Amino acid sequence: MLVPRLQSQLASAIDEMVERGYNDLQKEGKLVDVRKIEYFLEVAETLNYSRAAERLHISHQALSKQIQQLEQELGAKLLERSTTRVTLTPAGEKVREVFTPLLQALRYGYTEVQEYIQQKDGRLRVGYFNGLSFTRMVAPAISCLEEASPHLRVELLATDVHKVQKMLEQDNLDLAIFPVFSGHHWKNFTCIPLYVSPLYIIVSERHPWYHKEEITKEDIAQEQLLIYRDRSPIKAQELMPQVRAAKRLPVDNFDTYMGILRRGEAFGLVGDTYSRREGEYRMFELPKGCRGQSCIVAAYHHQHPLRRLMGSLKKLSTVPMK
Repeated sequence: MLVPRLQSQLASAIDEMVERGYNDLQKEGKLVDVRKIEYFLEVAETLNYSRAAERLHISHQALSKQIQQLEQELGAKLLERSTTRVTLTPAGEKVREVFTPLLQALRYGYTEVQEYIQQKDGRLRVGYFNGLSFTRMVAPAISCLEEASPHLRVELLATDVHKVQKMLEQDNLDLAIFPVFSGHHWKNFTCIPLYVSPLYIIVSERHPWYHKEEITKEDIAQEQLLIYRDRSPIKAQELMPQVRAAKRLPVDNFDTYMGILRRGEAFGLVGDTYSRREGEYRMFELPKGCRGQSCIVAAYHHQHPLRRLMGSLKKLSTVPMK
C-alpha cells in the first residue's frame, strides 16, 4: 500500500484539481511535471546524459532541454557538466533525495490501480501450444491463477507455438504457455519454467521406425526432422550434434506438422507433455550420448499490470533448465 503521508498528499492534490481545474493549477505552476523529475533522476543515477537518454528512449537534446526547464522551474542549477563528467549540485542532491522515494511510490501506486482495475474486469487471455497435454500442463496453471484471483475470467486459445509467441508480443494475449528446448531468455518478458522433461523422438505407426527396438545416431542422420519454419522452439545450434545432422523439414503450422508426422514422412522431437493418441504414435529415448530437454514455460510481459498474479505460477515451477 502507498505510505499514508503520500496518500494524503495525493488525495489533497486530486481534490484541489477537481475543485479548481487542472489547467488553472498548471498555469499557476503548482503542478510538478513528473516526467521531468523522472528524466532528472535517470541522469542523477547514471551521471551520463547519453546513457540516460538511451535508457529513456529520447534524444540527448530533448533530455537536456527537459533538465534545463526543470532547473528554471525550481530556480536552481541541479547538475554541473564538464567535458569529462556530470556531477550533482547541492540542490540536485536534495531533489534526488526528496523525489526518488516519491516517484517510486507513484509508480507502485499506478501499478496497484492498474492491477485492481484489471482484476475487477476479471479477464485474462491465455494462449497455449495446441500440442500440449491440457490436463497435465494447462489446467493446473489455470487452477493456480483462479485460486489466487477468484473473480478471474480466463479466456483460452490453443494454437501454434509461433502464433502464441507472436500474439503475446503484440499484446493480444496476457499469458502464453509453450515449450522451449533450451534456456529461454526473452527480452521484456518473464518466463517461468513450469515443467522440464527429457526430449524424445516421436513417430507415427506408419513410420519405418515404429517397430524398432531403439533409434541409433545413424538412423537420425538419415531421416527428416520436423521443425517449425518460423519461431521454432527448436533451433539447429541448440541441438546435440547427432540430431543436428538430421535433414530438417520446415513446416508453417501445427496441422501441417501433424499431417506429415501422421503419414510417417518424418520424425519429431517432443517432451513427455506432448498430447498424443496411444497406439498411433510411439516415443523413443534419444540414442546414448545424445541429450536434450524440453521445458514448458509460462510467459508474460514483465511490466504487465497483472504480473504479480501471473507470478503466482512460480509455485508450480520445477527446477529451471540448465
